[in-house]
Amino acid sequence: MLEAARRLAAALVESGAPRVSEAHREHTHVIQAGLDRTGRAGEQSAAGIDRACSAQNDRAAGQAETGAHVREPARGPDSTAGTRSANTFSEDRTHPDGRDRFEISSEEARELFEGVRDREPDFAGSDNWVTRVDTSAGPAVVRFETGRPIETFVKHWLPENTAMRYGSECGVRTPRLLYAGTDPATGKNFMVMQYVPGETRDFDDPDLMNWFPDLLDQVKLISSHPVPAGMEMDIPTWQQHMIQHADNAFHSLTPEHRARLDQLGLGPLSDYIRPDLGRAGEPTFFGHNDLYMGNLQFDAQGKPWILDWSCAGPSDPLYDAQFFLGRSLSFTGEALETATGMWLDRVPLANPDVDAKAVLRTYRDMEDWRGMALVAAKVPRTIAEDPSKLDHWTFFYDVRLSRHSEPPWPSLSRDEIAAMLRGWE
Repeated sequence: MLEAARRLAAALVESGAPRVSEAHREHTHVIQAGLDRTGRAGEQSAAGIDRACSAQNDRAAGQAETGAHVREPARGPDSTAGTRSANTFSEDRTHPDGRDRFEISSEEARELFEGVRDREPDFAGSDNWVTRVDTSAGPAVVRFETGRPIETFVKHWLPENTAMRYGSECGVRTPRLLYAGTDPATGKNFMVMQYVPGETRDFDDPDLMNWFPDLLDQVKLISSHPVPAGMEMDIPTWQQHMIQHADNAFHSLTPEHRARLDQLGLGPLSDYIRPDLGRAGEPTFFGHNDLYMGNLQFDAQGKPWILDWSCAGPSDPLYDAQFFLGRSLSFTGEALETATGMWLDRVPLANPDVDAKAVLRTYRDMEDWRGMALVAAKVPRTIAEDPSKLDHWTFFYDVRLSRHSEPPWPSLSRDEIAAMLRGWE
């Protein structure tokens, strides 16, 4: 296991990851708290570490070729690399002790995938389809990539099946992973996971404050978990990774997308956000990194389950806080202050001297940039389909730009924004 960890550490360095500071090592009491809660977290299997290492190497190779982030497929273990063909699924089948890793066989998984890949999905995400199925392990869903990856400017640290399995060790409510693999015939990654009967809810759910403490307990479990072995870093290093990934994605946008952002006057994220060097040595924790209403499923008892672990990995506990609070329409004014206080009480920082509200504002600024850059890809299409959407997108940009009155943020009036959006093609 130690040798595997060394290989992962080497892969991180080769792919551009800065070295962990010596100051970070002083926070062993934080890591130990997670280790005491579950020994499995500290005993990462060699297979899991090798898989993460392989993903890091693939990412580095893709970036070296294109100069941009490439979303890599989930990888199988080296032990089966020589046995795959166009008629088999690549997979990660066994634990180090020889037990089956997944609850259903590759044969069953193949039948499930082939049965749904050409069907209209029950649920459709931005870059994946989800279809309900029945399996030998019970009701489940097959989730697979559509082949149309969407750049969201958020870094993917691990293959999703690896992150999901690691997340389940935190003790949070997340569907059981029944199978994960890749179909070489289509090149599509897919997962079969437990189906959780329930519902999604609106961003302004009036019942939010009743289940919010439960969600905070789930977040506390996640953030008390140490990051995967070999991925330890401090907060400024993590921030730099996030900023650099967004910059790489920005510079690799299509000419049409970049032209819109140039007209808006929006540059790369590094023009607006810098790593907080005052937090050097403060350790990252494991985090979801995409926590919002759309990634919660509420069961029959009204308890939230956390879905979609594709962005999970090292994180600042305050990042998930801003990501969730900033997107929940129920949190404004006094309600936002109350919810923020509740979050900070449940998920305290390793360094109590950090100005948490200032950090939350920084991550809000990061989300403002991300939102404005991201939606520019679809604004012309949605306005062409429904001209009344012009008012919606004008309001969207005006709210975010009005929060930033100083350069280098763009300075545009509401009328100027509307005129600009009319001209986008």
